Amino acid sequence: MKRFLAGLIVGLSLSGLSLLAQHLASEKVVEPQPIFENQKVKIHRWVLKPGEGTPPHTHTLDHISVILQGSLVKDMAEDGTSKTVEEKSGQVAYIPGTGRTHSFANVGSTTLESIAIEIKQ
Repeated sequence: MKRFLAGLIVGLSLSGLSLLAQHLASEKVVEPQPIFENQKVKIHRWVLKPGEGTPPHTHTLDHISVILQGSLVKDMAEDGTSKTVEEKSGQVAYIPGTGRTHSFANVGSTTLESIAIEIKQ
C-alpha cells in the first residue's frame, strides 16, 4: 500500500510538472504597451498573438476593457483556478479594482488586441 501511494504521488507530481512545462514552453510573456497616462487615467494596449500571455498582475484600480480584436482567452487566477472565455471584438467591460491578481493567455487562433483604461482615484 505504501509503494502504491508513493508511486501515485510521484506520478501525479511528474504529470503536474510536465503540464506546467508544456504551458510555460508554449507561452511567451508579453508586457502591455503604454499609450497615455495623466493624473486621472492610465491607458495601455495589449496585443497577444496565439500562445502569448501576460505576466501576473494585480488590478488595484477600476478599469474599462475594450476588445479591439477578439480571441479565446484563458484567465488564470493566483490560486491556480482558471477559466476560458471568448473575448469578442467590440466588447466593452467595466471591471472594478478588487486587488485580484491574475494572468491571461491567448489560447485562440487569432491575435487578441485590447485597450485597458485604468481610472485613478
